[in-house]
Amino acid sequence: MAKNLVVDLFGDPVLPREEGRGRPEHRWSLENSNKVLLAFARGLDVKGAATAIGVSVPTLRKHYFAEVKKRADAKLRMEMTQLARLNAQAAAGNVAAEKELGKRLHQAVLQDTAERVANRGRNGAPTPRLGKKEEAKAAAQAVTGRFAPRPAPARLIN
Repeated sequence: MAKNLVVDLFGDPVLPREEGRGRPEHRWSLENSNKVLLAFARGLDVKGAATAIGVSVPTLRKHYFAEVKKRADAKLRMEMTQLARLNAQAAAGNVAAEKELGKRLHQAVLQDTAERVANRGRNGAPTPRLGKKEEAKAAAQAVTGRFAPRPAPARLIN
């Protein structure tokens, strides 16, 4: 006998309330996992991803910790997955997929070139900033005139 599953506006299942106190604990699902990964691929933070699936940030970190670990690489991994799918379709003979693959690769080359041109005037790593004490010491050594530090005494013994 088929069980009729009731879903809300966003497609989440509405579970019947079981006896007991408090709210039922959130359960991990593949659908929510994919939503979280897509939220990270779009560039949302952890709070935005939690809002997207309707849970709190601590609940998201508890149940979707593996997805949260992949947050930094999600955008790049999603792009590579899409390119791999386009490549598979192009290899199968889909001309539209081949054209789209060419466009996306060309856009990636243009973006990389633009980043290289934008960063060409900068040399490596920026100079580290001095702390308060180091700045004060350097400023004291740079004083000239009447209040300049005295030179060290000459050697008395030859």
